Amino acid sequence: MHCIHKILSIAQRKLQVYNKVDTINKTTGMLQNIICRLNHNSEELFVRDEKEQRAYTEIASRFLGIAVGGHRTFILQPYIKWGRDKKRNTSPELQMAESVALINTLPNWCVVGAKYAPLLSLRKKQLLGSGALENLKKELYKSENPTAIFVSTNLLKFNQIMELEKIFGLPVYDRYSIVVHIFREHAKTAEAKLQVALAEIPYIRKKIFETCVNHSGIINVTEETKLMLDSKEKKLKYELKKLQQHRQIIRNQRKKHGFPTVAVIGYTNAGKTSLIKALTDDSSLQPRDKLFATLDTTAHQGILPNRLKILYMDTIGFIQDVPETLIEPFVVTLEDAIIADVIIHIYDISHPDMEAQYQHVRQTIKPMLGTQPVIDVANKCDLVQSDCIPKDAIAVSAKTLTGIDLLRLKIQEVLLTTTGLLNMRMRVKSGSPAAAWLYKMTTVTNAESDPNDAQYLILRVLATSLDINKFKKFLKQ
Repeated sequence: MHCIHKILSIAQRKLQVYNKVDTINKTTGMLQNIICRLNHNSEELFVRDEKEQRAYTEIASRFLGIAVGGHRTFILQPYIKWGRDKKRNTSPELQMAESVALINTLPNWCVVGAKYAPLLSLRKKQLLGSGALENLKKELYKSENPTAIFVSTNLLKFNQIMELEKIFGLPVYDRYSIVVHIFREHAKTAEAKLQVALAEIPYIRKKIFETCVNHSGIINVTEETKLMLDSKEKKLKYELKKLQQHRQIIRNQRKKHGFPTVAVIGYTNAGKTSLIKALTDDSSLQPRDKLFATLDTTAHQGILPNRLKILYMDTIGFIQDVPETLIEPFVVTLEDAIIADVIIHIYDISHPDMEAQYQHVRQTIKPMLGTQPVIDVANKCDLVQSDCIPKDAIAVSAKTLTGIDLLRLKIQEVLLTTTGLLNMRMRVKSGSPAAAWLYKMTTVTNAESDPNDAQYLILRVLATSLDINKFKKFLKQ
């Protein structure tokens, strides 16, 4: 009987071991299965993302065109001859000059011919009448082997592009697509690339929808294409929202440290970066004579004559005749300018189209601004007669530094009024913690020995009322 019990006990222990091994094997199998599924899902997700990216690249190339490699470009400059839509603050010649500048901004692109197109409307299927089309064919034939046509209007309909491409056998670009390609070329940071990618989607979606409307007016877009665009846009907006939150944290830190901010805005290539370089003496800034050279909002420290440290914000430039959807993604970074204490609006006073450029920037920023004061700065004053400069503008030359000291004084005057900084006189012991606190937390504009007691200093400081309260609490510690 004892032997039987012993045998049963051994058998039970073996059975328990077998059960444990079986459980371990099952568990291991489950883990391996989960890992395989995870790996499979990850690979599947990667393949799907790669597939979507290839599909998007193909669609983007179709509707935006290809810029790499360059083009020998023929520019067609349409303009409305008369009526409500006629532009009265510029001219076709000035519009053409900007169109040429846009093409010359793209690497390996050049202009080989140009023609004006006076129209009553931009809505015709072929854009031009039959006679104008024949004349354009002749102009193209005379040009030096053009490989693309740039119709310099903000947004062509896709059927207009298709008709013109069919007639001339060349790819056709509008202003939206050209500016997007310039953005792509100049976007170096992840932030800028994100905003450019988001700016492309409304254009591509619009073109896709225009091509997919059948004769009965029903839009026939594949669900896969629609989902792909929606998914990409949603991801980009989510990333942009995170960027917005990050910028908010940075702005709060700046406010906490009491740095006043001055935003420099203006038309593209008006000299924003050059002006900030002149104001800050920052040799690392390298302005470029190109349209949309700056796509990011960046901060640069400067010091005013009263020794107040401030931040100058460089911003993306504005341009006429492009849809709002192109600039909309950049509003996130423009917020840094919108909430600045002071706005500097710089414009190129020597530019032939200065009036139209100035009005465009003013109209664009008007809905964005609150009560901040705006200082008008007429740049490149050395290239015009003094009587050409408006009396309410500060005349400067960022290149020769003319008027820069005067501008610093004006910024100082406006900032002191706007920010509510107090000009205080403080008597503290020389070398004391109180003196150190004031030097660290406020702007000390002057320091003199107390004539009645050499152990004390008379400090002139710029500080907010909040700083003064903090100083009082510090003294009580």
